[in-house]
Amino acid sequence: MNAPTLSHVLRFGVFELDTDSGELRRHGLKIRLPDQSFQILKELLSQPGEVVTREELRRVLWPMDTFVEFEVGLNSAVRKLREALDDSADNPRFVETVPRHGYRFIAPVAVPAGELVRVQVQPSPAAAPPVAPGPAAVVASSAEAVASQPRRWRLTDRRAAGVLIVLCAAILTAAGAAMNQRWGSLLRRDAAGEPIRAFLVLPFENLTGDVTQNYFVDSVTDALTVNLAQVEGLEVISRTTALQYRQTGKRLSEIGRELPVNGIVSGTVVRSGTGVRITAQLGRVATDRVEWGKAYEGELSHMLDLQQRIASDVAVAAGLAPPPSHSRRAAQTIAAEAYDAYLKGLTIRGQFAFSRAVAYFEQAIAIDPDFAEAHAALAVTQLQFLFGGRFSPHEAAPKAEAAARKALQLDDTLADAHLALGQILALYHWRWEESAKALQRAVELRNGAGDLTAAVSDSLKRQGRFDDAITAAERGRKRDPLSLNAQIAVGTAYRGRGQHDRALAELRSALAMSPGSSWVKFQLGATFAAIGRMDDAIRELEIAARPASGHISRFEAYLGYAYAAAGRTVEARAMLKELDAHRRDQYVSAYGIALIHDALGEKGPAVAALQRAYEDHAVEFSQIGQYPPFKAIATEPAFQKVMQQVGLPR
Repeated sequence: MNAPTLSHVLRFGVFELDTDSGELRRHGLKIRLPDQSFQILKELLSQPGEVVTREELRRVLWPMDTFVEFEVGLNSAVRKLREALDDSADNPRFVETVPRHGYRFIAPVAVPAGELVRVQVQPSPAAAPPVAPGPAAVVASSAEAVASQPRRWRLTDRRAAGVLIVLCAAILTAAGAAMNQRWGSLLRRDAAGEPIRAFLVLPFENLTGDVTQNYFVDSVTDALTVNLAQVEGLEVISRTTALQYRQTGKRLSEIGRELPVNGIVSGTVVRSGTGVRITAQLGRVATDRVEWGKAYEGELSHMLDLQQRIASDVAVAAGLAPPPSHSRRAAQTIAAEAYDAYLKGLTIRGQFAFSRAVAYFEQAIAIDPDFAEAHAALAVTQLQFLFGGRFSPHEAAPKAEAAARKALQLDDTLADAHLALGQILALYHWRWEESAKALQRAVELRNGAGDLTAAVSDSLKRQGRFDDAITAAERGRKRDPLSLNAQIAVGTAYRGRGQHDRALAELRSALAMSPGSSWVKFQLGATFAAIGRMDDAIRELEIAARPASGHISRFEAYLGYAYAAAGRTVEARAMLKELDAHRRDQYVSAYGIALIHDALGEKGPAVAALQRAYEDHAVEFSQIGQYPPFKAIATEPAFQKVMQQVGLPR
């Protein structure tokens, strides 16, 4: 005989719980309730008014062979339950804490008539010798009699109904506990037999009680994501996609249906001054349960080592080898103030405030000059000024290169430092082979994870390896399916291959992800221009070049070229004047100006502008595949000389 279950709908206050579907509803509207909180509520409702001990809840939530930080996990699950019920631990309406014992459900529970107990009786595989009926048999018989009554039968005293339910549940649960636990354990072991090969690291919860510490909590999530991605044979969904699941109420199995993962990592962070407490737990999608958990305590000055230990423990718990300990400095002490400034810089950089981010990284370095990660972060950030803003390449690139080389001098196992150096070698120095080697080293150190997709794909396109560029971009999208940049990288990779229809389709998908993105609009315009659809190109580029925040001179130059190529000479010349006016307050690349003059058939001005672009070391030379070919000056000796000096094909 299977253990009975409660009526599948239980009502209390304005809430009702469907024990079949796991749904909690308030006034009929579904409320998100994490699985562990649901299991706790279900257990409390099975014994209304009675104390359910913490040990009982442990057995419900975690099997005996599972190691978990029980106190932390239970407290978190109860807290989430109270949040869903809008309840208070200090003044409870539903869930009362019984100090040092457990919890009690104190509100009246209504049971719909005719649905008191549902019992399924299955024939036993072999006849058993007759025995005197025990209490379980007597209650089961009574329960069957109740279940067989016509639906017009009602208990007038609902409290009596509740007592009957509790009695049935208690006795029959005890009778079937050993069998169910053994069978459930076998199922879990079977489902958990294989190592977890694909992870999602959910954004960790901030239990500090201070929203200004969110940047610190997010840094723990990001570090764990990057460290786990270095595990051989493990695919880890990147942070952009993971952020879409912040504070999700979805069960593990639901997430598993939406993303190609079979393991979910979650946790909490508490910070007090320089002290840190982190809990991490690992859940398996197949079993919809948490299988492992642990709490860690440490100091801000040892966060690099602490985060690496957490990643190592999670990997081992998943049945995999721990990630390689690349960094020689992970166990070294970093000044707490320096580490805090470094984290603030990473957060601000993610908001595209690059100048402020640079200030934070420089502050971190001033406090701790040997902080290699801060030097690497500074290099990556300085690189952003090559793509727009007031600095010329001669101003931005040397600063980025100095920071990257200092980081590598301190620790040559930092992927970000190799990434920055690889991009500088291509974007500024045009040293193509050295750039490719540096980027490959970054890929090896990070197992292809992180912000490498676009840089690696561009490098492969420069080498003429278009199929490999597509493969790299597709892999990046698989790791981060909700990332706009990953989606754009796929579109531009197909454009480089000459598959323009596919490129347009991928870029339209990117636009659906971010309808207001100037970068996507620019890439659409560039793709239309590549196939000669100038009216469509102009439509997209006009939007890209003049976003609400101002103007982007690099996009304006491409728009000027499109005007000229479409025969709209007046607009093209107006754009040349506008770009000349912008030069008073920012750097304007002469490469785009050369393109406009070339499309207008003005050879002299085009060659002169191209010479200035060469002297500036304009980044467009390294991205030449994204720009239209020069036509009017293609046979000019001055043009061919520049191409030879840059090292590109004629």
